[in-house]
Amino acid sequence: KDEAKPGVNKDTVVALPDSTIGNLPKDTAANEADLGGVGGLSLGLDNTKAIELLGQPDSKSKAEEWGADGLMHQDWLYKLKGITLNMDNSKGNDKQAIFSITITSPCTFKTKSNMGIGSTYNEVMAAYANNIDKSFTDKATITVGSVYGGIIFSFKNDKVEKIFIGAAAE
Repeated sequence: KDEAKPGVNKDTVVALPDSTIGNLPKDTAANEADLGGVGGLSLGLDNTKAIELLGQPDSKSKAEEWGADGLMHQDWLYKLKGITLNMDNSKGNDKQAIFSITITSPCTFKTKSNMGIGSTYNEVMAAYANNIDKSFTDKATITVGSVYGGIIFSFKNDKVEKIFIGAAAE
């Protein structure tokens, strides 16, 4: 396929309100419980709770307004843990919330369906068989739910190399 691959782009990402995620049709969306996150992290979790779980990030990007949703976004990098959180200011005031989660090695967190870094392509296909978006799935990528809100598994040598949870397109 020559279609564009899903990826995070600050100009095309849109936030789904928490109420939307819970109401996505089951045949086109990831399991509602699975969409939430990995290892105790979940979309919409506030910055205080994220710090309780992971500690302070190694670094933070400069906060930047995204045209697609009008919110201020900031990446929190936990390099030694293999975790990047994109935080937005949807909670208002000084509160930030997790907009998206990206995990890579050496992160050992698993999805609710027990998929993580190192899981095989066939294991992910079997775990999410009823919720795979075939238009954004090939041998290198499996999209569960949709690029508008879901889980994107990226593979190298038939093993999960990266997991992205959130909205990757508008």
